[in-house]
Amino acid sequence: MLNFISITKPMNLQYTEMMERFLMNTVAFSVALVTKDYSTFSQEALDIMAADENWLRESVEWSQSLLVLSLVDGENYQTADEVAGDLSTLLALYNIATQRELTDREDALFVRLHDRFLALLLTDDVLIEYMLEE
Repeated sequence: MLNFISITKPMNLQYTEMMERFLMNTVAFSVALVTKDYSTFSQEALDIMAADENWLRESVEWSQSLLVLSLVDGENYQTADEVAGDLSTLLALYNIATQRELTDREDALFVRLHDRFLALLLTDDVLIEYMLEE
């Protein structure tokens, strides 16, 4: 992972909350799918899961696919494998954070990956338009 990113388009900062929610739901749902720990889920999410046993798996597949497609841009990530590597690290750190406090180094890495992903998501006009339609 490079410690810097290249952004040639302006970030759509007015959509920060929406993209932050998308990113963190992707992370939380992905970890919960594996750990079966749903303690951080809203009642709405729990109700949907109770009504549809495939919802969580399908949500994770959908959100991870959107995330990877958005981030593979040729400048910051060349391949889906590069995105998957950083996403795996982000997921592992989130999982650790649900069990204990992150060390300073772990926290710094989590923030760096999170902010990198969020900044790149905020430059993806196609993804933002798609999310607004959902």
